[in-house]
Amino acid sequence: MEINILIIDDEDAVQGILSAFLKRYCSDKGIQGNITCMNDPVESLLELTTRGQQYALILLDVRIPKLSGDEIYSSIEQVNPDVVDHILFVTGYPEDLHERLPEKQLNILQKPFRYNSFCNTINELLEPS
Repeated sequence: MEINILIIDDEDAVQGILSAFLKRYCSDKGIQGNITCMNDPVESLLELTTRGQQYALILLDVRIPKLSGDEIYSSIEQVNPDVVDHILFVTGYPEDLHERLPEKQLNILQKPFRYNSFCNTINELLEPS
């Protein structure tokens, strides 16, 4: 099995950690994971608008300069709503999301996290029951 994964985070260190966890996860599951990292929120929004449906999983930071993760989410919801189910917010500030998007059922992985909780969260998104 092959899946495309997009990481949107303005911090290279966080992108590196998420990529490493995803590579290990894919290896453990026998999945070919094609991981793309983006740090510019405007370019990321364009990517999700035009090619968002090609990603099985989108890891999205909340606090990004210029355009926040919840703003990206709200824009995608309007333009390409099928994509929002594939978004996993990775944040140390889940309260930001609950304040800004109070009516939404969001997929959230709270930082800091360990590999096991990361895997459990990814499993829930990729293998819905």
